[in-house]
Amino acid sequence: MELLLYTAMDGLTSMIQRSYPDIDILVPSRIDQAQRLVTGDQKPAAIYVDDTRGVTMSELWALIQAAHGAHVRVMVNMCGVGKPLLSDAQLLGLTSSSERNPAAVAAWLGQQLGVTLHPTARQVPIVVIGAAKGGVGKTFVTCMLAEGLRRRGLNVLVWDSDISNPGLVTSLRIPNSSPSYLHLIQRGPAQWDPVGMTPFIYHPEHTRSSNHPWGVIDVLVGSHAIARAENDVRLSDWQGLYQGVTKLASYDIVLVDTPPDYLRRPYATHALLSGATVVLPCPPGIRDRVGVGHLLDHFREVAAHQLDRCLLLFVEAEKGAVVRARDVRGLFRQRYPQVGDLGIIPREVRLAGLADEHETYTTMYDLRPASSFVQAAHRTVDALIRHLGLTPRLPIPQTAWWQRLLGTHQREQQRVGGATLKSVKLV
Repeated sequence: MELLLYTAMDGLTSMIQRSYPDIDILVPSRIDQAQRLVTGDQKPAAIYVDDTRGVTMSELWALIQAAHGAHVRVMVNMCGVGKPLLSDAQLLGLTSSSERNPAAVAAWLGQQLGVTLHPTARQVPIVVIGAAKGGVGKTFVTCMLAEGLRRRGLNVLVWDSDISNPGLVTSLRIPNSSPSYLHLIQRGPAQWDPVGMTPFIYHPEHTRSSNHPWGVIDVLVGSHAIARAENDVRLSDWQGLYQGVTKLASYDIVLVDTPPDYLRRPYATHALLSGATVVLPCPPGIRDRVGVGHLLDHFREVAAHQLDRCLLLFVEAEKGAVVRARDVRGLFRQRYPQVGDLGIIPREVRLAGLADEHETYTTMYDLRPASSFVQAAHRTVDALIRHLGLTPRLPIPQTAWWQRLLGTHQREQQRVGGATLKSVKLV
């Protein structure tokens, strides 16, 4: 069954895909594309329309009428600007709702379509951290997200697929003796399933906590001891391994650190086309932001209908930079309105250095839990959780009032003397 979704509701698409794998989902990027699909020769069986895409009521109503006139089943969900359309939709005999929880909307759609829930067929959500060039903070963001998700009670698998620079091996304190998925690839596709992959997943003791009800972080690495240029992973092998990773049902989420050469190693593109979410770190420097723009243009060319699965995470520049993250944030919103926004992460260079140089696994979350970085990291992780439609087992960690007060004072000091440019160009 084909279902066309015209929505920007965080987590709805991934929730439907995980809960109802028998439904083939179409997600057009523009409303005129949706109208052509519902009136074309190969119409979908049903269409879901809500008012989260930021279009006018007249455009929404035109799409609803076009689908209804083409005898496509229409399901309408209006809870914002489109709420006045509910009475008109009901007069047409259309199924309607006013719900904003993505899990509840997915369950409602499954019930309306008469599709059976398949919990055993659940595919673990995949989040790919991508970049057009190196040095933008992919590994840093991967570690930050992994630790933040773990502290929300989620079980995380981190797949280090950037064998050209396996930075996660150092960041997560992975020993050289850990198993390498490069050996798994050599065993052939017959072993690329959960049973064959499990022995190659490393389970660090230091990413498990007996003092807190947190989740775990496990790692799938291509050990730097055997990561050579001649051992580079072919795209077909990476794709096969990717399919196996999606079936590892013991994890709540998989984070994939990908290499920066997106044309020679189009891992992020493949993942996006396969339904994954792509997070792009975006420092404000001109070389970095131009690279992000090139990668988004590439995605728009090959996967325009999946562009709403891309999320930008703006990483603040280091002290002394002339352009700030907030200066370029609005430019990306204007040029790529379908792309999501996870917020801004401030730079804490000294804090990061202290964490890296610590003898044991220590994170920036541990060193200063009330710092502006940690508070922003928790907000970013929460935004990702909401986008994916995940259900965390723990709330956002809270800090004591005096720690929050100290963190606010530090943020105010950082803002003193800060200048904002009046004119910044994206490219």
